[in-house]
Amino acid sequence: MRLILVGAISAISVVAALSATRALAVQDMPTTIDGIPTVCTGVGSSKDDPRWKDYPVKIVLATTGGADLANAHVTLTRAGHTLVETDCDGPWVLFKAPPGQYMATATLNGSGQSHSASFSASGAGQKEVNILFNAPSGVPTTEAR
Repeated sequence: MRLILVGAISAISVVAALSATRALAVQDMPTTIDGIPTVCTGVGSSKDDPRWKDYPVKIVLATTGGADLANAHVTLTRAGHTLVETDCDGPWVLFKAPPGQYMATATLNGSGQSHSASFSASGAGQKEVNILFNAPSGVPTTEAR
């Protein structure tokens, strides 16, 4: 009986781990989350990668003073439905989302601060959406943009 219980717990742990990693946007590694191409970036020279211009939506996380923020949970919704949820350890989250009305919500891991921004993506060029926070204590920031 113990062997069956240990096996069941192990299987549940593997499924939980796979589910958790699905929502992680690894920095500078384009991935598709729930059908939406997504990338977490914005640090160092990688922020100049020409591929990032092909993403019509750019969410920028920063303090009201202009310092980039990292380590946030970001949700992209459309018409009240969640399209993408991901954790990002960089200040930019890019989405190849089709034209339309959206809301992006970012919650800083470690501080619990959460802010949202509504925006429209036209399909022409890149829409930059800034989500600004008061400088939280204990949350990593990078140099001012």
